[in-house]
Amino acid sequence: MSKYSALIKLEFPSEKETQVILEALKPEAESPATPRSNVRIRREASTLILSFEAKDTAALRASLNSYLSWLYMLKNIHDMLKAKSR
Repeated sequence: MSKYSALIKLEFPSEKETQVILEALKPEAESPATPRSNVRIRREASTLILSFEAKDTAALRASLNSYLSWLYMLKNIHDMLKAKSR
């Protein structure tokens, strides 16, 4: 399928946080918005690994932008909840 690919590895403070992020992103990876791209997500200890494959650069860029936006949003939510719990 893929002509283009990207790999992102993100280290989190704990395995628990990594698992929470994985579970939040899993539905998106299991039901891609378009057949032009595919994302696999896995966890290795406290590292989240996202593997992107796409038929063209536009689809790859769109997938990367979507996942990076969701990760940014999840980080903001995490930071806000952490601040409120103090």
